[in-house]
Amino acid sequence: MRKRMSRLLAVALCGSMVLTACTGSSGKGNSSAGENVSAEGSKDTANVAEPDPNKTYDISYTGYWCFSDYEDDSYIEKMIEDALNINITVEKAETSDTIDLLLASGEMPDCMWTDSKTVSWMKNQELIRTIPKEMVERYCPKLLEIYEEYPLIYKQVLNPQNEDEFDYLAGVTFQFVDYYLPGDFYRYDWIENLGIDLGVNVEQVSDRLYVADDGIALSKFIEIMDGFVNGDPNQTGKKDTVGATAPSLDVGQFYSAYGFTRDINNVDGRAEQAYATEQYKEFLKGFAELYKKNLIDPEIITGDRTLSWDKVNTGVAGYWITSTNALNSWAVDRPPLTIMERDPNAKILVTPGIKADGGEVMAITNPSPAYGKFYVNANVDDEKLAKILEFLNYTLFGNGDKDIVASLFFGEKGVDWEWDEAGEMPVKLNSLNSGDKGTWTFSQFGQTKEVTKWSGEEELFQTGGKYWSESEDGIWMKWQHRPYKADIANETDYETINQEISSDLDAYVANYRTQAIMGKLDVDATWDSYLAELDRLGYNRMMDELEKIDSLEEMIANFEQ
Repeated sequence: MRKRMSRLLAVALCGSMVLTACTGSSGKGNSSAGENVSAEGSKDTANVAEPDPNKTYDISYTGYWCFSDYEDDSYIEKMIEDALNINITVEKAETSDTIDLLLASGEMPDCMWTDSKTVSWMKNQELIRTIPKEMVERYCPKLLEIYEEYPLIYKQVLNPQNEDEFDYLAGVTFQFVDYYLPGDFYRYDWIENLGIDLGVNVEQVSDRLYVADDGIALSKFIEIMDGFVNGDPNQTGKKDTVGATAPSLDVGQFYSAYGFTRDINNVDGRAEQAYATEQYKEFLKGFAELYKKNLIDPEIITGDRTLSWDKVNTGVAGYWITSTNALNSWAVDRPPLTIMERDPNAKILVTPGIKADGGEVMAITNPSPAYGKFYVNANVDDEKLAKILEFLNYTLFGNGDKDIVASLFFGEKGVDWEWDEAGEMPVKLNSLNSGDKGTWTFSQFGQTKEVTKWSGEEELFQTGGKYWSESEDGIWMKWQHRPYKADIANETDYETINQEISSDLDAYVANYRTQAIMGKLDVDATWDSYLAELDRLGYNRMMDELEKIDSLEEMIANFEQ
């Protein structure tokens, strides 16, 4: 456990021994004396509020998959009610608009998951209460274990005026943190036909799937694209194939080829967006040259990913960009699964990206696995809060029971799912949509590493697990970088200014990028005026806000002291 937070928790527990009650911001708490037993069986001596074991609590709730067609008294809802002796009312509000209407009407549920409302807004509207840390330690300790492993979450959720209280609780997902990694996909049979030595080790991990242990150097990438366009990679005797196709030009793999990331970069100690760096200038010039040589599919300018998929599916393109998650069956309508289904001779190569010659892959990952905000209504007292935290512990972690966790996501055991022979992975017997029978409705924000593996590691994905699976400490993980800075605790006006200027700023940057790569302007001659226009649009005013806070790595170091 992180040293600083361990000390804080110890202090909180010691302090609680001399208190007769633990009250949050509502000030309505009641507590019971004596030894407590936590929701997962551990004992402590904290005199925190306890729910009445003889009382049935009414809890109103909203979260994901709580649409208007949510089935009241669903299988999962009844399972939770019976286990915890509660009555649940699910408010039908998931989208930002319906949540806005719900809150505006003064009908905020007792607890809710949302990403659509900031902490400052909820506080200003006096809608929420704080959550004492010692109560979370008592009733939902597994959540704090994850926070200890990823201390940036503490920075996000702690009350800045009182480190013994949380403003809200963050859930977790590992889908977008060192899990579904960005990747470059190639027609490996085309590369073999061209006889190109990639300069990296390539392993065949399944019948037609191959994986590289390192990124492709920029010069080698250019050689491959030249072969795809000017050679005969598909052996038709015609020049009927194109170069690089992708969802757009604004992708991390292209930026990585010039030594920077798509997010906020450290430029001599100052935070800069990718599009304001000298490396971005070199990217524009380099890709303008590739565009001039026809090594980039001209229609990449449209930013139409469906168009790029069609070119891959029809054998016109042999390079595209997606994440490793696209190897799972949910992506059956897009490459690589489509091309593997349609062309029995196709071989697919997956690489971690493009790197500058002599450099390394520069991929970007989220700062932490924090996912969603769990708010508690300001009118909830400590006794009911204790029951809500029991509810949270059950819906996120199943009280430590794997059968419960699997049911929360996949439905009724023996009907909708069963364990595999090893007892490690749920096997679906009846494939439910998210929300059916209440699945995912309560558990969406409890996607631990184990759950992420259950829901996102199918057979083909697993074959390359040693490269990209977090559960296997994949080789590619070392190239994942957090942004240099991010105002994760909303300490500055960065986000406010960003929302104010982003429409005009993004449009200007996109237009300049397009004009530069199509060769319609001279990047060297216009770069200074480009930066000046960014400043006029408010770029430097926005980025000056990030100078007020520590880098993410410094924040982590502060929590480890």
